[in-house]
Amino acid sequence: MRSLLTAACLACASLALFACNGLYAISSKDASGKPSVYASVNKAPDPLLVGCYVRSSPSEYNRPNKYEFCLVREGDRYAMFYYVMDGKSLATFKDWTGAVIDGESVTANYDGSRYFVKDGGVWQMTTTGGPHRMLRMP
Repeated sequence: MRSLLTAACLACASLALFACNGLYAISSKDASGKPSVYASVNKAPDPLLVGCYVRSSPSEYNRPNKYEFCLVREGDRYAMFYYVMDGKSLATFKDWTGAVIDGESVTANYDGSRYFVKDGGVWQMTTTGGPHRMLRMP
């Protein structure tokens, strides 16, 4: 009985670890690839913006859109890898996108969403709503 319980616990732990790997659409391989387009930089980005983020699901929406981005530095240039999934149609975009960096904010050319630093965190404003909190991806 004890070995069966141990095996069940190990199986659950393994399943949880594998499930966590599927939480994000952007992989480290995506963000480490060669950018096809670079951002326009008006002012160097706040260091908090550099890295990968996912939008927490807003509770006010039944089927919210999903947003992820990685702002990466390559030499003296920056690039944005972007993922968007429409919550209703399930249509997705996952690729490098142009962006405009202006110090405390970066705006994705793909859809006009703006990501900005406020109160020590990163937030998002879409063209239709916000602000929504962004969470740093591991």
